[in-house]
Amino acid sequence: MNLSLKIFHRILFALLVLSYHNAYTQSYGNIQLTNNGVSPVPIFALGKPAIMGTAVMRKGKFYFNPEFNLGIDAKPWTILSRVGYYLVEQKKLTIAITANTNWFFLPIKPVVNDEEFQVQQYYSFEFNGEYRPRDNQRFIFAYWRSDRLSKAGILFEDFVNFAYCFDNIKFGDKNIINTRPSFFYLEDHGWVKGFFTAQTTTYQKESWKCNVFVTTSWPLTNMPGTGFIWNTGVNIPF
Repeated sequence: MNLSLKIFHRILFALLVLSYHNAYTQSYGNIQLTNNGVSPVPIFALGKPAIMGTAVMRKGKFYFNPEFNLGIDAKPWTILSRVGYYLVEQKKLTIAITANTNWFFLPIKPVVNDEEFQVQQYYSFEFNGEYRPRDNQRFIFAYWRSDRLSKAGILFEDFVNFAYCFDNIKFGDKNIINTRPSFFYLEDHGWVKGFFTAQTTTYQKESWKCNVFVTTSWPLTNMPGTGFIWNTGVNIPF
């Protein structure tokens, strides 16, 4: 087994153990099957079918949010492990700060010294907020700052995101739609710097245990290395 996969398996095992020990805290999550995995910063995509899983385990004001994104071939793509704290929790307003360590597995072609991936490691600080003007509407704002921990990868990244969510919109008696248009600014040092728009829309029948979704993202100006990105698939909450 090469070094990258050893790292991946050790992280996976540690998070599964932690999940077991937190079995009595508040917890939830989801698994997505997609045709073209899109990362939390939605200009990055795997470029092939993916399995994406995330969970949230909470105790008091603290929460743990691991996320695993794999290719359909079960090879690792990204792993994120967030530890957060709620600064404000009110009926209409929530604000949280989060520390996040994440790993990005960049395929090496051709394989060198039996290594299939270049592992890029990052540390992030996140400031996330949500304001709920109505029961079925949410305004989301976020600032994420990522810095490189390893020699490989982008030196730093700044991500500022604003989204307005319309939840549980009913069409007829049994059709439910959620939609989240967003506007964000992204700077990846030495590569891309500019403004983007994106959206995620889900559809679900009232009797379904899952929903189908489509995500799109596109730059507002011409930036080399960026363009229109989309993916669709099935989201299974648990």
